[in-house]
Order: sequence, then C-alpha cells, then structure tokens
Amino acid sequence: MEQTLKSFKERQAETLKVLSDLRSFLAQGEAFGIDTDTNVKTKLDNAIRSMEEDKLRVVLIGGFSEGKTAIAAAWLERLDKSTMKISHEESSNAVTVYEASPDCLLIDTPGLFGFKEQFDAQTNTLEKYKELTRKYVSEAHLVVYVMDPTNPIKESHRDDLTWLFRSLNLLPRTVFVLSRFDAVADVEDEHEYAKLFSIKKDSVAGRLRDLIALTDAEAAELAVVAVAADPFEMGTEYWLADLERFRALSRIELLQHATSEKVSAAGGIAAVVDETRRSIVRDVLGKQLPIAVHNDDRIAQEVNRLETMNNQLRKQLISSDARINDVRIGLRSFLTDFFTDLILQARGQSMDTFAEFFERNIGSDGVVLNANLQNAFDQQMRSVKFEVSKMAVGFDAEVNHFNASVRAYGKQGIDYVVKSGLINNTSVLAARDGIVGVAKVVGLDLGKMLKFKPWGAVNLAKGLNGLLSAFGLALEIWDSVEQMKREQAFRKVLDKMVENFENQRAELLGLVGGSHFEDQFFPELVDLRANVTAVEQSVVVGREKREQFHRWRDQGEAIDAEFRMLDEV
Repeated sequence: MEQTLKSFKERQAETLKVLSDLRSFLAQGEAFGIDTDTNVKTKLDNAIRSMEEDKLRVVLIGGFSEGKTAIAAAWLERLDKSTMKISHEESSNAVTVYEASPDCLLIDTPGLFGFKEQFDAQTNTLEKYKELTRKYVSEAHLVVYVMDPTNPIKESHRDDLTWLFRSLNLLPRTVFVLSRFDAVADVEDEHEYAKLFSIKKDSVAGRLRDLIALTDAEAAELAVVAVAADPFEMGTEYWLADLERFRALSRIELLQHATSEKVSAAGGIAAVVDETRRSIVRDVLGKQLPIAVHNDDRIAQEVNRLETMNNQLRKQLISSDARINDVRIGLRSFLTDFFTDLILQARGQSMDTFAEFFERNIGSDGVVLNANLQNAFDQQMRSVKFEVSKMAVGFDAEVNHFNASVRAYGKQGIDYVVKSGLINNTSVLAARDGIVGVAKVVGLDLGKMLKFKPWGAVNLAKGLNGLLSAFGLALEIWDSVEQMKREQAFRKVLDKMVENFENQRAELLGLVGGSHFEDQFFPELVDLRANVTAVEQSVVVGREKREQFHRWRDQGEAIDAEFRMLDEV
C-alpha cells in the first residue's frame, strides 16, 4: 500500500502543478484583457481545492464471497476485526470504508453481480448491492476487480462489464485479481503457480475480448495478478503475525506493485485535469483567443503607424534644430546692427534734432522701439513656430487617433494607450490656435523677459523734450554760459541713453545665444520633444506587452494542440 500511496501523492502533486499552471494561464490572459467564463474559473478553483483535499480512493468490486474483504486486509497488511469478515460463508453486506492512512481510503463494496437487497435507512428504499457499488466506482482512483479463480469472468457479467469498462472507462485504472488462487494452484510451487497463472490470465483476456471487445492494445496493458489472501485458510490474523511467509505465499506484493503502477500511470487523477483543461480550451482558446489574436493584429498595426509617425516627427525635430539655429543667427545679426545704428544716431543728436530722433526711434512710452524689436523677433521666428505648430497638431491628432483606436479593443487595448500628461486638450487647442493665427503664438512680451528696458531712457528723453519745449522762447536771450550748461546736461542724458542701449543689446544677445533660448521662445517645441519621447517609451512598452501576449498565446495554442491530438487518438 505504501508504494501505491507514494505514487498517488506524486500524481497528486503533478496534477496540482498542472492545475496551478492553468490558473496562472488564465490570470495572465485576464491581464491581456481575455475574460474567462466565471464557471470555468469556479470549476478550476474547485478542482484545485478538491485535489488538495483528496485522498487515494481504492474500490474493491466483484461477486459475493469472492474474497474481497480478505484481499483488503492483505493489501493493507492489517485487520479491522469489528467489520472485516473473511469467512467464505460470511461476506459483508454493507459498503465499508477503511481509512488506511490519512491519505488513503479503501472502500470494500458488496458484490456487484448479485441480487441481494438491503434496506437503505436514509432513502427508505430497498437497493440492490449492485446499485450501492455503482455509487463508489465512478469516483475511484483505483479499482481492484476481484474474481473467482475457477471461472473468473462469466457471460452473465457482460452488461456490468460493459458499464464498468466502456461506459465508465475504468479499464485503465483497474487491477484484475484472481482471488483464492491457492484453491487452484500449489502456491508453494513456483512453477505450478506461474503455469496456472499464465493460463488464467489468458482466459481473462479472452473472455474480455468476447464480452467487451477488448483490443490488442488494451490486452497488452491489462493488469492481472493471482493472490491467495488467506493461504491454506489459516486466517488473516495468523498470517499478519508472520508477514514474511505470508508475502511469499500470498503474492500480495504483486497486487501492491500492480496498484502502484496503475496509480502512477493514470489512477483516474488525470481526468480531473483533463476535464478542467477542456473547459478552458473550449472557453478561452475556442472563443476568447481568436478575438484576442484579431485585436492584437489590429493593435500591432496601430502601434506600427504610431511608431512611423513618431520617427518622422523625430526627424522633423532634428530639422527644426537647424532652423532654430538660423533664427539665432538672424536675431544676433539684427540686434547687433539695430542697436549699433541706434547708438550711433543717438550720439550724433543735438538739442535741435533730438525731438525727431525720439519720435522716429523711441516714441511715446517706447512704443516705436518696442514695435521694431517685436517685429524683428516675429519675422525671424514666425516660420519656425508655424512649422512647430503644424507638427504639434499632427502629432496630437495621431496620438488621439491611436488612443481612440486601441480603446475600441476594450481591456486588451487600454494598456497600449499613450499616457503622456503633456498631451491634453490645452496643448491641442493651443497648437490649433497657432495654425489659425501664428501671430498669436509668436506674440512675445519682450518686456517681461528683459532686465534692462530698451525704452528705459524714455523718461529722460521725455523730460528733456519737455524742457526744450518749455524754454524754447527763452533760448535766444540765454547767454553763452547758460547755453554751455544746457549742452552739458543734454550730453549727460544722451550718454545715459546710449548706456541703456548698450546694456539692452548685451542682454538681448545673451538671451538669443543662451541655453534657455528654446525654452523661452519655443516652449511648444520643448513640449513636443517630451511628447515624442513619451510615445517612444509607449511603443517600447507596447511591444513588450505584445511579446508577452505572444508567449501566452503560444502556451494556449500548445494546450489546444495537445487536446486536438488527444481527441484524435
């Protein structure tokens, strides 16, 4: 029994591993958006729980008074005196369950081929022993089929044999036992035992060919042993006291070895796994996987399209770098020429010509100077900003299309959505506004960027201009000394103004040539670069998800192929 139980536990561990792998397979599928029927998951959970709690169930069946109980005692190598009755005349008329160990139940049934009846107190009905036996054999991991050694299989057994071995398919987990073999052979004579056993084994196979159409392949796998559970009718207690001689004469070890091999080979355990697998194959692989594969193909097309767009945009951004460098060169050239000319003009002014210079180059509140600078920056940057705005609109449109497309594939597509916080309605609307009116995007408030205002000398100029106007009539009567003082004051104002222009030129040139030029003047380009990087990362993650899905898909298709092969056998 110990070897049989060991084989059962090994099989049980293998089965639990397969069931656990199936549960992991379903969990991975759900991560890819593959919904599994609740009934299938429940069946799988129940199968695992049942297998974890399961014990080896060995059922003894056969005719009345054919030694089933004695064989049970011999197989266990112990005797339950209160219930095991081994007399030829006194067979048990009840189903008896022996807990052979914490992991093994031995079920001794009434005769299968008899017509005795007993009263069932629970159902208040009479049941034939056959019906009692049928309740247990369908759940057995192992069936020990006990036969009379003289006439092992009878014509009258045809219907029951067909039910057992064809309807219930118990043949792969059945060991046929020729009981009381000491009645037909001298168990102390090895030669006679072997000769008669060979004859009886062939007889069993022949009768099964006649009655249930046993095939040659089934005959080759047939497990038949011959034992003497109570040699010379000395009594089970007698033999259990002399186990070494009992084992030699009874050949009970042949039965123990045969039961161990049956459990190791099949034992009925695989049926639980197979049925659970088939449910998963039908539901997940048959219904859900084709949909998932279709979705995966469509998602792949969208990912490829997004990647192509992103690569093109990356190339355009590289081109934009050259354009921005040209903008820097243009602005530096303009600022150098503009302020140099302005400074030279300022230094050449007299009190008589200053008013015209002021109006042409500075203006009230510096509006002329501001406009000239603003126009120059707008002209240099307009085309680049327009291109960047177009790229941003195209990019956002592609990403929004991609997200909408993959969301259409439900849970499976959600994981592919580009989750960039930079891509939002605000950025889309801002970029579109840029296409509609570039000036709106280009419009720079230089005054907010500059430390030294280019019109910082306006107040001085305005003061000087007012002074000239107020004292215009008195100029003629001023003497030469006063004239010189006024000239000196005027020159101080001009020097201050020139200093201001020089500071402004230096600051603007530093701004244009500085490392933050792109951040300050092309913030939408900075956002676009970040978005492109985010999409690249999303594409990489998406491809990794697809590879994981393909591995899961291959695993599922392997399971499907395995069952197709089984169905063809």
